[in-house]
Amino acid sequence: MDKKSLRNDILEKLKNINSKEKLLFEKAIYKKLFENENFKKAKCIALTIPFGTEINTYPIIEKLLNEGKTVCSPICEKENRNMIFYKINSLDELVEGYYGIKTPPDNKENIVEKDMIDLILVPGVGFDKYNYRIGFGGGYYDRYLKDYNGYTISLAFKDQIIDKVPINEFDLPVNLVITN
Repeated sequence: MDKKSLRNDILEKLKNINSKEKLLFEKAIYKKLFENENFKKAKCIALTIPFGTEINTYPIIEKLLNEGKTVCSPICEKENRNMIFYKINSLDELVEGYYGIKTPPDNKENIVEKDMIDLILVPGVGFDKYNYRIGFGGGYYDRYLKDYNGYTISLAFKDQIIDKVPINEFDLPVNLVITN
C-alpha cells in the first residue's frame, strides 16, 4: 500500500478513538515520555502544537515551561517547505498559522537554531517497528532532520503502528517511538 492510502487509513482509525479513550492513551504516553532519560536531560525541546487527531502536546509544553526548559515549535514556510523553530514563552501567545495550526509568533529574536535543540518530538501519522514514519505529506520534517544531530522521539497511539512504512531515500527513522 502506498503512503497516501496508509495515511488515509490511519487517519480514519484515529477519528474513531473516542475522547475518553484518547485521554487514557495520552496519559500512558505522557508517563513513558516523562520517564525517558533523553526527555529528562534535554534542555531545549522542539514539538508541534496539536492539530486534528494528533496527541495533545499542551500538557507536555506546560510541564516543560514549568521546569524552566526551552520549548520551541515550528513555523512552516510553505513556499520552500522549510521550518523555522521559535521559542514558546507561554501558551497564551500562540497564534494561528498555516493549515490552521497554532504556532508561536513570528518574532525573529525567538528563533531557536537547530544545533540548540536537544530533542525533537517528531509528529507523524503512522510508524513501523523500524521507527520510520509516514508524515502528513509535506516532507517538512524529513528536510529538517537530514542534518539534525539531536535525539528524536515520536508519540503515537497503537492504532498508528503498522508493519512497514514504504520508504524512499529521503525518509529518516526517529530514534524512538513511544506508544500507549
